[in-house]
Amino acid sequence: MIAKFARAMVIGTIAITAFGAAAAADSITDRQEDMKAVGKAMGALAAIAKKEAPFDAAVVSASGNTIAEKVKEALVDFPEGSQSGTAETWAKPEIWANMDDFKAKAGKAEEAAMAMAAVADEADFGTALGVLGGTCKACHEDYRRPKQ
Repeated sequence: MIAKFARAMVIGTIAITAFGAAAAADSITDRQEDMKAVGKAMGALAAIAKKEAPFDAAVVSASGNTIAEKVKEALVDFPEGSQSGTAETWAKPEIWANMDDFKAKAGKAEEAAMAMAAVADEADFGTALGVLGGTCKACHEDYRRPKQ
């Protein structure tokens, strides 16, 4: 009886460990997909800023909304245990050591993205983009390691 119990405990521990590793890999992949969407939306905004594309309030709104949505979604993809996994991650361990600050910075980015989404006049675009870019930079400086 004890041997069966011990065997069941070992199997359960292996299953939980495997599930945890899979969940960490999924979290890494999910947050990377969210950040790729943010990057694509920022690219559309950068094209407007560089005058490679004309100012278009619909593009600005859609991009701002995408960034806000994806930043918010990404926050759930940093659970404890997702510091590493089978997928490479550029997240610094400081995220998990300073989760409150990380979430606060993400919240500021979300707010700035929502403000960007509300920009309807080209005269307000540059200021809003500067604020949004600053929030992204603040988080990346503290919590993202450079890609190798």
